[in-house]
Amino acid sequence: MAIRRAIEMVSQLIPDLNGRISQFEVETFDMDDELLSAFSEELERMTGELQTGLDRSDQEMIRVAAHSIKGMGGTVGLPEISVLAQEIELTLRAGETDRCRELCTALINWARDFVAENQ
Repeated sequence: MAIRRAIEMVSQLIPDLNGRISQFEVETFDMDDELLSAFSEELERMTGELQTGLDRSDQEMIRVAAHSIKGMGGTVGLPEISVLAQEIELTLRAGETDRCRELCTALINWARDFVAENQ
């Protein structure tokens, strides 16, 4: 369910998702409970950093958190989240503050739902 919502959310925010997703795709597998727990904990920590970066207008904190999430998404088979995190990095670099904030907020909200579903 969380994966389907991630795909829907990201495809609304990033129209060229299908063209960008292949760089993050990995062989799909079922996450065991230990991996799911570790991913959820790290996702919660990184989205907390992302939120703090937004609150402080700290572009470096936002960039580092987005970069970490980008790698995590690809590792666990959620390439859509990797593309979203990559888009955060790109909009940040381009100085598109409002778009960056919109993308960060969407990622944070999705992550909160994902973590709540998998506790």
